[in-house]
Amino acid sequence: MTEDAESDPRQQIIDAKALALAGCPLARQAIDLLVDQGSFTEYGLLAGHTTAVDDDGPSDGLVGGVGDISGHPTVIAAHDWSVLDGTHSDRNMRKLAKLITIAISNRWPLVLLIEGNGSRSSDPLPVPPIVNYTRARWDVFEGLCELSGWAPTVAIAVGTARDSHAAMTFLCDLTIATKKSEFGSNLDSSECEPAESLAERGNIDVVVEDIQEAVSAAQRFLTYWHEDISDFAASDSADDISNIVPENRRRPYDMRKVIAAFADKDSVFEVGGAWAPSLITAFARVEGKAVGVFANQPFSPRAGAIDSAAADKASRFVEWCDAYALPLVSFVDNPGYMVGPDAEKEGIARHHARPLSAIHHRQVPLYTIQIRKAYGLGPFAMSGYGASRNMPELRVAWPSVESGGMSLEGAAYLVKRKEIRDAENAVTARTIRDQYAEEMRDVASGVRAGRTFSFDDVILPEQTRPLIASMLRRTKRSLPTKRLRHIDTR
Repeated sequence: MTEDAESDPRQQIIDAKALALAGCPLARQAIDLLVDQGSFTEYGLLAGHTTAVDDDGPSDGLVGGVGDISGHPTVIAAHDWSVLDGTHSDRNMRKLAKLITIAISNRWPLVLLIEGNGSRSSDPLPVPPIVNYTRARWDVFEGLCELSGWAPTVAIAVGTARDSHAAMTFLCDLTIATKKSEFGSNLDSSECEPAESLAERGNIDVVVEDIQEAVSAAQRFLTYWHEDISDFAASDSADDISNIVPENRRRPYDMRKVIAAFADKDSVFEVGGAWAPSLITAFARVEGKAVGVFANQPFSPRAGAIDSAAADKASRFVEWCDAYALPLVSFVDNPGYMVGPDAEKEGIARHHARPLSAIHHRQVPLYTIQIRKAYGLGPFAMSGYGASRNMPELRVAWPSVESGGMSLEGAAYLVKRKEIRDAENAVTARTIRDQYAEEMRDVASGVRAGRTFSFDDVILPEQTRPLIASMLRRTKRSLPTKRLRHIDTR
């Protein structure tokens, strides 16, 4: 640099910006993958680790600003491990706090690409009595809480996330993590836990292979927040929906196939797939309109029964969709709530009420399709009580439906208990049980249920998509002008 350049403040700015833009390469590459080309406006480019002109901490390890994703404004911030291990400082947290404020003010989605070692130990602490952390840290946390239920927040964990990085991740609506990601509370690497393990407990919604898949998942999720689309097609399996459920009522099937056949082609985005496998939660589109789908999974180890984890999963998803004005569609094939000593240890007595309450307090439409089993209180966790002021807007059944206070086999042990007890052997006892169950199946059939107005209609499986689509066309999606509720954290 010449002597004239050193004394020229304009040249100093140009040189400092060039130095900053050369830093944080991983963060900048990730943002380039995420936003529309040339749409990113950066905030705090010169906010470095120090105030020196030739600062060695470009952007203080956090690149943030506003960009467009598929033409829609979005606030984005990305940590970069190459700068001081991606740690949080008062400076970069103040930058992030401002960006979150911009997201709140404009009701724009927020996407955070997260990797770092938590708070920066070398950062000066404020004077007593507040000596633990800088205020900016709390501004960020409170801002994320304020955004919850107001505009979508997405966390993409791309590596190690400790301390405040982990906290930020789990304060977001949707958590996406690469398989190499791990989470911990401090600098002791032995205490870090892999993303796949956390996903099994519901802490991570989507686990992907790499940053490219993570970015694609975030982009796809945000499409459900925006307007309906006109470019859609029915699923390739739509015509086969009536062949998915076996005629043998005891044989399981994969509910994911039903959802895929029902929704628009390639529109299903499942969240929480590794957690509470007896319940499926997914965003999807039906004739271009975004919906939230939750469904029992007969193919799971618990055959679709609702345990404590499934109850929490259903509740959070209902509230999530309600906060963002997404109509709900539920598919019911439910043998009831889990009962017994193990279920009690898991807290089913307390957790079972959560989806019942969430469905009652929702303000979005709910369309329920009962496919097969509906026993005990479990079905009400999927559709509401059916007689309250906030009953499903439409409740239909397929001809394969069967309903009751308990399973037909369970009822046989009560009604035919003497015959079963006196049977010569176990084979004869099962025969008595199964014969009674088959007889009662006709009594509990879809036609009889329709006669008693247990459902608004009994339809053929292939009528499901056009029927729900017709209801969605009649219902204009409108975001509430005030936040209805926050979205429950994990």
